[in-house]
Amino acid sequence: MYGARFDNKNIKEYGAIMNYARITPPAVKENYIEIPGGDSSIDLTEAVGGITYCDGLMEFKFTLFDFCKKESMKNYLHGKRMNIILEREPEVYYEGRVSCNMDIWLGTWYELGFTARVRPYKWEIHETIHADSVNDDTKEVILVNTRKPVIPKIIVIGNINILYEGKRYIMQEGVYQSPELTLYEGINKLEISGQGSYKIIYRKGRLI
Repeated sequence: MYGARFDNKNIKEYGAIMNYARITPPAVKENYIEIPGGDSSIDLTEAVGGITYCDGLMEFKFTLFDFCKKESMKNYLHGKRMNIILEREPEVYYEGRVSCNMDIWLGTWYELGFTARVRPYKWEIHETIHADSVNDDTKEVILVNTRKPVIPKIIVIGNINILYEGKRYIMQEGVYQSPELTLYEGINKLEISGQGSYKIIYRKGRLI
């Protein structure tokens, strides 16, 4: 049976059995304006830069057989903002605040229930890293991203130029994160020239 990890603790450390982990996807933040005297409405959901989402919801139920471990688990989780990893999805983590909403004694065992209000994206545990160098040449770099737009961290040694979506960025030695260099879902193409080395680091996020 699959379990879960909350920050650095696996629920198996408490002797807990996870009965279920249910996930409710985030709702779209919709924005409509009704047309007086007319049919339908004006959809402004994407009017200010794309679709945005509400928080998602995770619901957990655990069975435990020791009172002290049950109390310890409840005290560790209740009210805290945590990274949550499900064993059935070991490559991603969820981020949100955990609350206990059920604590039942059933004679010889106990049941604990928790909810977690989580961000609308689940994040890959391992960052994507692209590292290379240029020596008075030009290289095309393909960076693949998932649903969540992300601003990569670019570490430069030397002097390089980056051409992205028709704009050129001149970078000397240092660390850069620029909103103009946001990576979107799908394939993102960059042309890098100059003299030096660079490392591009970003974390992919998928809708929950």
